[in-house]
Amino acid sequence: MFYSDFEINKNHRLYSDGVYQSLPVMNGYYPMIEEYLRALHGVLAKATHQYRRVFAFRVDLHLPAGTGGCHDEFCNSVVSRFIESFKAKIRHNRAVASKTASYTHQTKVRYFWVREVGERGRVHYHVLFLLNGDAFNCLGSYQSSAVNMAHRVWEAWASALGESVERAKTLVHFPKNPWYMILRDDPESFAALFHRASYLCKARTKQYGAGHHGYGASRG
Repeated sequence: MFYSDFEINKNHRLYSDGVYQSLPVMNGYYPMIEEYLRALHGVLAKATHQYRRVFAFRVDLHLPAGTGGCHDEFCNSVVSRFIESFKAKIRHNRAVASKTASYTHQTKVRYFWVREVGERGRVHYHVLFLLNGDAFNCLGSYQSSAVNMAHRVWEAWASALGESVERAKTLVHFPKNPWYMILRDDPESFAALFHRASYLCKARTKQYGAGHHGYGASRG
């Protein structure tokens, strides 16, 4: 069951204003889900409170064809495994870096994800990650053989799916201009990211009534 003007999760409120908390919302995708906007704003605010620079990037994750009825697809355990695998890779990177440098910037991995259903009923996830901008500042080349942020995403999705990295790469999409650097003393950078990420909060393509959560966000 998809959201429409007549079928709404009673625990959610639809939101059609052009701004939220004085921040611009991406137009053309109304209505939004207010609870999603609140969760997104909270994750961004916590990240910028902790770090003076925040590296943020977006990625879209698709499930393999033919998995429409699998249990993982309905309980979202696959995206939980992905996030835990990605966190482990970031921890490993920081541990290795600390052995070769006198001082290493650490980072908390914050995130916001939503589950959507696209054409032919195929489930996919939009994920926004936020990291300490003094620890990481780019995704790296998609063609590089070196381990970089894009590689960590591919490997984490492969681990979550139980697929090869080469197979998982075909199921991962980085949108155009996928990353932002937010500066604590530059409100415009915060507003720009919130505007872009508000796309994830649109009610259209969300699914209700299948016994699962439609979004998730880091705590703390």
